[in-house]
Amino acid sequence: MLGARAPVLLLFFTPACALLGAESFKLIVPDYPVVAVRNEDAVLFCCLSPNISAENMEVRWFRTRFMSIVHLYEDGKDKNEHQLSNYRGRTELIRDHISSGNVSLRIRNIRLYDEGRYTCHVLSNIYYQDAEMELKVAGMGSA
Repeated sequence: MLGARAPVLLLFFTPACALLGAESFKLIVPDYPVVAVRNEDAVLFCCLSPNISAENMEVRWFRTRFMSIVHLYEDGKDKNEHQLSNYRGRTELIRDHISSGNVSLRIRNIRLYDEGRYTCHVLSNIYYQDAEMELKVAGMGSA
């Protein structure tokens, strides 16, 4: 066919940085060890910056490996079926200020083996961030 034109396919690409601008965030955690007293509760502080809601995000606290789950919050609820057995019934994502980006974790009845590194991992639809912190346990000589 003379004069016939092939269809033109236009593709529009959105730069990844433009997508990230809408939902990118940073995690703020203490840059010093959190000290907890044995048999007491401890709070591991983690907050999104800017202060955006984490209600519809995945919040995963873990130890050395991503699948070593200390606490998992996803789809608006706690999902701790695969939680490390040492933490069963002892953890709580503090939701009082989750709408303003606070995803801090409470660990009850601190034990010696709780000491060590923890990672706060927050995943939105298109972006994620990790932040690591350290928990030290004091009062190791007490019963």
